[in-house]
Amino acid sequence: MAKIVVADDDVAMVSVLAEVLKDNQHQVLPANNPERALELIRQHAPDLVLVDVEMPEGTPSGLDVLRQTKEFNRSIPVIMVTGQATKERAVEALRAGAQDFIEKPFQIDELVKRVGNALFQQRAVHAIQENIELRKQLQDKFRFDKLIGNSPQMEQVYRMIERVANTDATVLILGESGTGKELVARALHYNSRRAAMPFVAVNCSALPEHLLESELFGHRKGAFTGAAFDKVGLFQHADGGTIFLDEIGSMAPGLQTKLLRFLQDKELRRVGDTETIKVDVRVIAATNEPLLQKMKEKTFREDLYYRISVIPISLPPLRERGEDLELLVQYFVQTISQRFGMPTPRVSEGVMQVFRAYRWPGNVRELQNAIERACALCDDGVIELKDLPERILEAVAAGTNGGNGHGQTEPTATPVSGALAVQVASAAQFSRGFGGMTLKEFLHQQEVVYIEQAIKAHGGSKEKAAEALGISMATLYRKLSPHPKTRFDVDASLESGT
Repeated sequence: MAKIVVADDDVAMVSVLAEVLKDNQHQVLPANNPERALELIRQHAPDLVLVDVEMPEGTPSGLDVLRQTKEFNRSIPVIMVTGQATKERAVEALRAGAQDFIEKPFQIDELVKRVGNALFQQRAVHAIQENIELRKQLQDKFRFDKLIGNSPQMEQVYRMIERVANTDATVLILGESGTGKELVARALHYNSRRAAMPFVAVNCSALPEHLLESELFGHRKGAFTGAAFDKVGLFQHADGGTIFLDEIGSMAPGLQTKLLRFLQDKELRRVGDTETIKVDVRVIAATNEPLLQKMKEKTFREDLYYRISVIPISLPPLRERGEDLELLVQYFVQTISQRFGMPTPRVSEGVMQVFRAYRWPGNVRELQNAIERACALCDDGVIELKDLPERILEAVAAGTNGGNGHGQTEPTATPVSGALAVQVASAAQFSRGFGGMTLKEFLHQQEVVYIEQAIKAHGGSKEKAAEALGISMATLYRKLSPHPKTRFDVDASLESGT
């Protein structure tokens, strides 16, 4: 049984509607004027409102009742009834948030069907909301789905999400590629009162300007070549929910202007249209580009920057989250192995040392991809060095990370030990495949790596390194030369007289 407010200045019509709805096991709250209707709505928070568009002059109209109902509780469905239906009036009602629009005179069966459909949709929304509440109750100690970490930097991010999630403030998420900006945007959405409504993610760098404008704002039929039908934009799809604009720094200046106008007025105009459409959507933006620099270069609007960065949230790169590395590895190994339908493999200590040494220019996304590859390739339930991507092994063997995402090269955070360095170099060579290197050349390469590690361990002293390795200085220099002669080579040259 549903609680329904029926509002019409025609007493007879209210009586008829009340009788029909009561016959269908609904509780009816009748109102013969809009003021009484609004009073009942605020007092009883009904499951549905059925209101006539036309009301006596000098009183709020049916559309006013609709708008104030939505302000009170957006989830209450409202069906508009009118005896003077026009296309314009129906469009206005639907734009204002009406669930349905019925023209008088109507068939009783049709009215009952429309009411049933509206209540069914409302129950579906409530079920989604209950599911979201259940998910919140079941969240683990990290509090946000797929946001893993308990480092001080991530704790600060969690606190900021908790503080601003249930507001409508525009958020700008800053961070390098692969740090999890979309995960933060989803956490903001699904921990807010908009959680039951759509979350729409858009990559602003993926489409050229004219296609992105059509995707975001929609277009009218015939607006441009190929526009064969009216298209609803992603802002309208996200009505009531959240739209996530990733890589916003790549947005063209013309689109920046249109986005700024939407943020100011909460209205949009489809491409080729003359009418504006009111849309209730929260905007979350993200970038891995320095927007302040782009503002200086006049490629990003300063006024738009201040509109989207009401609440800035900065995500730390993985190389600054050392405390979280082991936790992330465990999480990805477990989830990926479950997805593959395989037992959870163990990660060898050598692999963990390489993970700690590597600087992760691709951040958490790169770590996830590396573990996915390792899970697929590992033998006997253990992830070994041979299972890691070649680029990681070579970067650690060379003592650099191959870059930090900004065109720079940095040393590894923690040098690996001499023995492990040899293993890493061997694994890197194995990963590259045979390549035509002779066995002697391969052994020489491993010796060089080990000797260089010994020299580093003794503060750069070759004498101390040679003593620790149990070889003479002459042997050390010979082995470090690009083309060393082995004892066999020396003996052969003496025999040949060369």
